[in-house]
Amino acid sequence: MNEDSKNLDNLTVSELSTLAENIHEEIMDLYDKEDSDEIFEQIEEKTRFFNEVKAIIRELHSDERYPRGG
Repeated sequence: MNEDSKNLDNLTVSELSTLAENIHEEIMDLYDKEDSDEIFEQIEEKTRFFNEVKAIIRELHSDERYPRGG
């Protein structure tokens, strides 16, 4: 587990949501850059971190008793 993952436990849902949005923007910016192995590795790493953040958010909401639909 890396240092970023350990620090996620100390964040609120709002902070996690903001972090997820920022990571998403970083990933989209990387897709706009010229293709290279280094860029693809960065995209993969950021995508894994994004998925980890989203999983924590889902887990924190899993105890809700009402449907989360629109």
